[in-house]
Amino acid sequence: MSERPYRRPLGLVLFAGLVLVAGGASATYVHQRSQRVTPATVAPFVAERLTTDSLALHPATHALYDSLGRRPVWFAPAARGAALATLRRADRDALPLDSALADLGALSDTAATSAGLAHLDVALTDALMRFGAALASPRVDARALYGINWTPAPSAPPDLAAPLATALATAADTPAALDAWADGLRPPHPGYRRLRAALARELDLRDRPDLALDADLAPGDSGAAVVRLRERLALEREAPASDMPRVFDGSLADALRRVQRARALSPTGRLDAPTRTALNERRAELIPLLALNLEKWRWLPRDLGDLHVWVNVPRFELALRERAGDDWSDATRFVTVVGAHDWETPAFTDTMETIVFNPTWIVPASIQRESYGEVRGFVERQPGPGNAMGRVKFLFPNDHAVYVHDTPSKWAFGVDDRARSHGCVRAGNPEALARELLTRTNGWTAERVRAIFQGPWGPTQSVTVEATVPVHLVYFTAEVDPDGRLRVYDDVYGPAA
Repeated sequence: MSERPYRRPLGLVLFAGLVLVAGGASATYVHQRSQRVTPATVAPFVAERLTTDSLALHPATHALYDSLGRRPVWFAPAARGAALATLRRADRDALPLDSALADLGALSDTAATSAGLAHLDVALTDALMRFGAALASPRVDARALYGINWTPAPSAPPDLAAPLATALATAADTPAALDAWADGLRPPHPGYRRLRAALARELDLRDRPDLALDADLAPGDSGAAVVRLRERLALEREAPASDMPRVFDGSLADALRRVQRARALSPTGRLDAPTRTALNERRAELIPLLALNLEKWRWLPRDLGDLHVWVNVPRFELALRERAGDDWSDATRFVTVVGAHDWETPAFTDTMETIVFNPTWIVPASIQRESYGEVRGFVERQPGPGNAMGRVKFLFPNDHAVYVHDTPSKWAFGVDDRARSHGCVRAGNPEALARELLTRTNGWTAERVRAIFQGPWGPTQSVTVEATVPVHLVYFTAEVDPDGRLRVYDDVYGPAA
């Protein structure tokens, strides 16, 4: 596998600012200084602002105020503080709002009057609506940004206003309401939540103090170096409490093992050279990498399917996954061979329709040209040991004419760089995939599938999959496993120039 630690710099920065409509202050602003400010005095200026900036405001901003009778939403200072805090945490979703927050800060200085407070209220609402839209929907063209052929799943624009109005009316407090609203807009996938947590952790560590660890340590050691190790692990949220902070005790060893596992290091429980190197490095390159992969989750359907095929191209791996609570378990998982660098496997979502045993193979013109130097017309290979499709192919009709299939050439599954096909995905264990699919969807027995693979070559047999099984071909170069381990993979096809 081409899994690696954190060494390859990226030339990609995903961060894109959101537009905040600030506009000029109301013409009546100067006349409001002596007026007592109440929701009733602010409401007319809210209505005025909605009219003045009508075309520039997000449609959901109008919808929210219409549902609330055009009253101020964030009149209470605590409510404004909660809304601003939500926006300040937007970088946890790879959505930095530095410019918007600066504009809101400037408006806060003029919020002592009804007009000024209305101006701030509308601007704050609009920033939240734009943040919510960015949480729920793709913000960039995958191909323009990254140079890979990823077709995002179509999705309807989310309803931003009604869920927020409901949350504000029903939640115990404003922070809880905003958290519930934002959680409902984020991709509802465990992989997104785990990756978001990893990004938050890296952002917290980005400006950490320099706590260089310059000596190996083991349980039983003591002194100032042990104290420094505890301080460093505290930045990783893994520092155990101790009555003897200068002593390297068992709890410190356990904490260090957790950090080592998260960094893909050998969990020795000792501070050795590889661990010191990992803890001392800043890993600034990791933040844009995690941000990029968070954005990729927004390109996927919100419903992945209770049973689905998951192929992560840079990981060279296929998994048949089924729902297990709020996460996924693997019915089977195995290595793959994917498209070579000049024959990229595209990323998209489709639905498994047919499993073809003992398939024929119509040799594409491109492969004829590569193999023979010319196109020889309609060339069909019959089932048998020499057929490049092997014993089975899995069809999910798509515009790219790619599928998953067996292969008689098994050697490529044993090398690290498995980008060697003409775009299709070669399955390292096609029998397991056929067995687990058909026993779950068509009521087949494992013995029935085994007989096809172990028996003599027979005629071509097409089997319709009798359940909806989505197939997701994805391109994640960073992901966090359920055990919390961050995995980073080589960028098989390279970033866009």
